[in-house]
Amino acid sequence: MKITNVKSYLVEDIVKPFTWQVDRPGSGDGRDPRKNFSCVMVLETDEGISGYAKGPKGRIMMDLVERRFSSDLIGMNPLNSEKIWEKCWDTDRLEEYPLYAMAMVDIAVWDIKGKKAGLPVYKLLGGYRDEIPAYASTTSYDTLEEYKDVVEASLSAGYPSIKLHLRYRDVKTNAKLCEKVREWVGDDFSLTLDASGLWNYTDSLWFGRVLEELKFEWYEEPMREFELESYKKLCDKLDIPILAAECSDGSHWNAAEFIRRDACDIMRTSTHYKGGFTGGMKVGHVAEAFGMKAEVHGGGHNNLHLCLALPNNTYYEDLVIDVEDIEAKGKGQLKFENGMYSFKEQVAGVGIEYDHDELEKISIQKYEKF
Repeated sequence: MKITNVKSYLVEDIVKPFTWQVDRPGSGDGRDPRKNFSCVMVLETDEGISGYAKGPKGRIMMDLVERRFSSDLIGMNPLNSEKIWEKCWDTDRLEEYPLYAMAMVDIAVWDIKGKKAGLPVYKLLGGYRDEIPAYASTTSYDTLEEYKDVVEASLSAGYPSIKLHLRYRDVKTNAKLCEKVREWVGDDFSLTLDASGLWNYTDSLWFGRVLEELKFEWYEEPMREFELESYKKLCDKLDIPILAAECSDGSHWNAAEFIRRDACDIMRTSTHYKGGFTGGMKVGHVAEAFGMKAEVHGGGHNNLHLCLALPNNTYYEDLVIDVEDIEAKGKGQLKFENGMYSFKEQVAGVGIEYDHDELEKISIQKYEKF
């Protein structure tokens, strides 16, 4: 089997707006927060099987597909996913790829492999389970009442765990929020917190002690992930597990350095920030070798496959925007029932199909090698 053509389509997604932390980016791609510009890449093969992947920052991706990926991938065997992944990393030395760019290539390749085998990607990756518990991952809200509404809706929907994202930088304001949420859910319910790199070491340490008192399950990314010594000190000082390495570059090589330096207690992995299924699994297995969990960041088809394949992952992360969004869970392509996520039916490959005619119609820009 050979890749015979590479196509890409720039498309505009209309997304439901939501609030993120004050004075910080995070919603949309820097334009109207209701709009994202994505790139859909198609790898065609000489056997008539095509692989699809959709990635963010569409204009950047369109350039990379046209200028680099189209030439690098033509003639390669998509069943040799490790070889293609290695080639992308070799080119990364010159290109400094965003990891989600490399991920898009790898996801499209695994989509072909799954379709060729007639199996879902997670089965090819190892198939540890067929369903997984999900936690409700909040956005940020202006008032305690809004937080309470989302928390109560999450409990009613059957989520076994809730992860908070904060609204403000001030640690004392956030501590009051966490105290209230613990009061709402009771002493034994699983709570986690993601600070998204808000603080310096001093504030991170202070807040971590608050979370210990409130019996949170983990404390995620309190600082930016550049200075590993600060993360090591935090791990040494706190009993609550520190989850880190979500946004760090370098896939499993960088993950290994976090572990070697005792700079986290739980590893982060994903398809989009670790270089696709291949990178996400490598990170998971490095963590497993050290008796460490590798929690998957983000939802959607791709990350659900990774969740179902990794034995040392606990949850599927399900973003919950508001009460209406929670009530709609399970009505889309993925199955949500009794707090568990799975695929509604047996899929081949990733499980997302695109209509070529519709892509031609809605695309803002199109590229194809041949």
